[in-house]
Parts: sequence; structure tokens; C-alpha cells
Amino acid sequence: MKRFTILFAALTGVWLAFGTASTVCADEPQEYFEKTFFAPETPVEGKLAMDAEWRIWIPSDVKTLRGVVVHQHGCGTGSGDGGRTAVYDWHWQALARKHDCALIAVSYRQGDLACELWCDPRNGSAQSFLDALDYFAEVSGRPELTRVPWALWGHSGGGQWVGSMCSLYPKRIAGAWLRSGCPDTVAKTFDELPMNDDVRNVPMMLNLGKYEFDFGIVWGSCWPYFGKMRAQGAKIGLIMDPKTHHETGSSRYPAIRFLDDCLTARLPDEAGSDVLRPTPEGFVLPIEQITDKEICADDVVKNPEKPDGNYDAAERREFMKDGVWLPNKEYVDVWRKYSVDCTFDDTTNPPEPTDVTVDKNGTLKWKCRADIESGLRTFIIYCEGEEIAKTPTAPCVNSRETFQGVMYSDTPDFSLPEPTFTIENYDPDRSYSVAAENTNGLRSEKVVAKFRFN
Repeated sequence: MKRFTILFAALTGVWLAFGTASTVCADEPQEYFEKTFFAPETPVEGKLAMDAEWRIWIPSDVKTLRGVVVHQHGCGTGSGDGGRTAVYDWHWQALARKHDCALIAVSYRQGDLACELWCDPRNGSAQSFLDALDYFAEVSGRPELTRVPWALWGHSGGGQWVGSMCSLYPKRIAGAWLRSGCPDTVAKTFDELPMNDDVRNVPMMLNLGKYEFDFGIVWGSCWPYFGKMRAQGAKIGLIMDPKTHHETGSSRYPAIRFLDDCLTARLPDEAGSDVLRPTPEGFVLPIEQITDKEICADDVVKNPEKPDGNYDAAERREFMKDGVWLPNKEYVDVWRKYSVDCTFDDTTNPPEPTDVTVDKNGTLKWKCRADIESGLRTFIIYCEGEEIAKTPTAPCVNSRETFQGVMYSDTPDFSLPEPTFTIENYDPDRSYSVAAENTNGLRSEKVVAKFRFN
């Protein structure tokens, strides 16, 4: 796989990579751009107090973009580091590609600074995001980046940021997923965010881990936020993750499905337009049809030493008395399965690999696309039609095994593995092939490797 990298970091702070071997798996041209905005040496009101490394992925076979998918990490240095790999995630790229969208992410260099200095967009991070879109629009020749709608995903402090952006820019947001974080309306500063019909009509999903109840700052704000929003008729749902603490786990599967539904329903028909279609009425799952198990409240043990957020079944049901809003009735099945055991239905096989080749040393290389429903777990290697090996999975944090891995904040492992495999005891007189396998165990058709001379 050829590598074409143009680096202008010393002069402009932007990195352009076309077909970069360590990050590209797709079977068509695509572009990556990077830009760092540096913090002022002395604090300036309204300016971000820390450096922000922005990256964007653009499927370059799309003539005019229809939207931008935003992946926002959480608080702390570790989460900020994880944000550096977000745009290279093939699964999230599959969502963006389906809707002719770009995929953008940031890595805030927070250091010892307070998280509120970026997770509250009013402290300069919203302007940094807009500046990044302006910059990428110019260097990519995609002026529509400055105006097309957004689909937002955020974890922890990123959930605070996403929810706050929904209040500040409701007419620009097709849908939003808030994992383990929300605007803390219990605190005075976040309670000052705008609230009107535009905000209440932004499709939102709040996602909490069963075992993060002792993370009082999360549950102590998120459950009241959900109850308050639903009481005002907001189109917001709440979905529990039965296997996680504060890490994101396997939440990408219902999240991508949710944002897929939102983008399908709301993106403008005309590419490049900034006018979202109205939010569908959706479907409200009444509390009477929700079990304690589905809200992870069937085995709650109250901890008197940590009362904030450690809500029992009755308290949780009170917050949910106005029901759970979902984008459509079909999503009820996704909601129920994930809430109980993190499973979901997927009957579609993943896309088959393309451009499969093998060289004289037995090194296979190929290109591919991720399965939008189930992602990619591994690739199967065959000799004469018989399975002989599987590619390894990258490290994962309490989530389904995947080829690229899943870190704490739902980003690929730093290794960014390439789609390649070297066959032991390679025999050039035999036929070798490759198939993709998604995380539900479904496989694509086998693709026979062609000999590669260099």
C-alpha cells in the first residue's frame, strides 16, 4: 500500500495524508487534515485556555458534504490522548460515509487545567470547533464544512460539552449521544444555558454505565437532567449499559445506530444545505413498560456514604416518569437488548475486502470497509478455501473485541493496525483468500489474493 504524506507542520500546523498506510482501510480515496490551535500565553476571556489538536477525515469521493460527525473525548490527559485516534476509526467512518459526512475530533491538551475550561463550550471550545471547521473548509476546498449540520457524540466531560452545544446551537444538530455526562444543571453555571423549543427538539440519548453510580458527579447530575428535560417535553432518551463503570465499553453500537437514525431522518435533502428537516415525533416508551432490570435497578444496594446519584429503583423510575423518548419504534428493540446484556441484532454480513494481494514472502494486504452495524472484529485467512488463521484484535477496554481496538473513550488503540498478514510456510502454488468478520460473528465472502510483484 503506497504512502503519500505531505507535512507542512513547521509552517502551517496542518498534516495532510492521502492513503496513509497506518490509517486507511477504505477502498476509495480519502483525506485527513490536522490543525493545532495554540492557547494564548496569557488568559484571554472567551479564548480557549489550552492547546487544541483538531483532526478531520473526509471521504474524498463525496462531491459535496451533507454533515459532520463529531467525536468528543472526556476530561483528563488520558482521554485527550485517546482523542488523537478518533478520526481513524473505521466504524465511525462507516457512519460518516453512509451520510456523506466528515468525521472530526479534537485532542485537548488539558494538563493540570480544569476540565470546565473546555467542557463548557462558552469558555472557548465552541469557538475553537468553529475555527477548526473554518480552517478545514479552506484547506480541503470544502466550503460547506462551515454550514452543514452536526451529529455529536461525547463521553464524560465530552457529554457535558455535547449537551451544552445542543443548547447553544440547536438548529445545527441532527442528533446527540451523551455518554456518562451532561450539562450539570444542578450547578448554577450550566443551569444558565438556553432552554427553548429548539433545544427540546434536538434528538438526544443519555447513556450511563451500571457501575458508575459511585461517580457522584455523573449520576448526581445526569438523572436529574434527564427528568427535567423530559418533564419539559424534550426528545431525550436514557439507556443503561449493564457492563460498564465510567468507560465507554461497547456503547458505540447503539450510539452509531441512534445517530444513523437521526441523520437519516434530519439531514437536508440537498447536499451542502444548513437547513435540518424537522425532528420526527419518535416513540415514547412509557415507564410502565420498562423493567427494573432494563434500568439496572433490580439489584441496587444503597451506599449511605455515597448518597449522591446512588438512586434506587423507585428514584430512577421517578426521574423516568415521563417515559423514554426514542427516535422510532424500531429502536425499542435496540434499547431493550443493550440495556439487558449489550447485545443487538445484525443479520447483514460485513463488506468483503477489496484489492487483496500477496507477495513472494507470503504477505497479504487488502483494503476494506467496516460494517456499520457491527464493526470489524477480525479477518479470516484461507488457503485453498480452508481457514488457516485470523488476524489478532487490538487491546479493548471492557468492550467487544475489534480489529482496531477500543480504548476507554471509544477510540482505536494507538497501534492503528494495518490490514495485512504474513502467511507461515507460504506456498506460491496455492490459492489464498481473505474474509472480514464483524463483532456479531458474521463473515463476508472470501476474496482470492492476486500476486503482487513489489
